[in-house]
Amino acid sequence: MSSKLKNLLRMAAGPVRERGLVETVRSVRSCLHDRARERADPFDAAFGTDTEQRVTLADLEATGGDVPALWRYWPTPRATFGRIMEAVSVPFSQTTFVDLGSGKGRVLLMAAEYSFHAIVGVELSPSLHAIARANLSCWRSPTQRCRRVELLCMDARDWQPPSGELLVYLFQPFPAETLRAVIDHLAGAAGVVHLAYLNPLHHALVVGSGAFARVHHEPAAQKGEFDWAIYRSTM
Repeated sequence: MSSKLKNLLRMAAGPVRERGLVETVRSVRSCLHDRARERADPFDAAFGTDTEQRVTLADLEATGGDVPALWRYWPTPRATFGRIMEAVSVPFSQTTFVDLGSGKGRVLLMAAEYSFHAIVGVELSPSLHAIARANLSCWRSPTQRCRRVELLCMDARDWQPPSGELLVYLFQPFPAETLRAVIDHLAGAAGVVHLAYLNPLHHALVVGSGAFARVHHEPAAQKGEFDWAIYRSTM
């Protein structure tokens, strides 16, 4: 077996173990539909950024911690993010927006068009983190309203939430054990915490923690999209 094929199988094995074959196939189909919509309404063409999914042969030969992150990376569509922002009930100017698993930074750029107090991106992969930094440097939008954007390259399990009201964004970024550690940290946060969770595969884990209650659930708007949910801290 070639090294490229071995690496591809290793990259695919994680999602199948975590989600099961049926859920993995469903997710792949949804991502393919998202790619088609992306071609119709391209984000990067409008802003000169690099936020779309790209997996090259060089990526497939990568080793170490970057490989799972590259495999899991997928950008949030603009339309989906807009609907989520319409549904959340937070005082934007008093709220810090946090994207855990921020990838190439698209969500951070879209969040900057809202009047958040501050924006934080947390990403494990150094390669994706570097791309996000470049995107933030080149991105220009006439509707930008928040300029306090911080990018952190670190494990989300080690991230400590700041004080004050938080809106934490998740696009099914990591496995259950990592999410459990994140929820534990958020449960001890000094302020109200809202979760916006796209493709909430681990919904049971979130509500089962006792730290969060689901306040809104939005089924997929059309075939190939992901559902999403909003949660609010109960403590």
